[in-house]
Amino acid sequence: MISFMEKRVDERVDLTAYAKFKILSDSDGAVSTGYEEGTTLNISRSGLCMQVPRKLVEGNVIRIEISAIGNSVRAIKAFCEVQWCVKKNDNTDFEAGLSFIALKEEDIDYLNLLVEKHKRAV
Repeated sequence: MISFMEKRVDERVDLTAYAKFKILSDSDGAVSTGYEEGTTLNISRSGLCMQVPRKLVEGNVIRIEISAIGNSVRAIKAFCEVQWCVKKNDNTDFEAGLSFIALKEEDIDYLNLLVEKHKRAV
């Protein structure tokens, strides 16, 4: 079996930011009526890991909005697919691995700059 690390296409950088998400589709046909809150833990050009308050089902499509990061006023908006979701041992939250499936061109450019900047800072 291939591990999560081996499936990753791009290097991730640690990045904590407020995010909100909304489930657009899942295997049961359920859809969120409003946005829920989460926190990014790391991000790459192809996806991110996020702490969320409840279990997300693998294959769910979600809309995510990542708030302005650092001193930037720019947010990132994207559609993602849930790749995995596990309960954290230390509390009631979950961690979810998300892959980007749709981003605006300007968000892709900003994400690339953001990842490069954080890679250099490490």
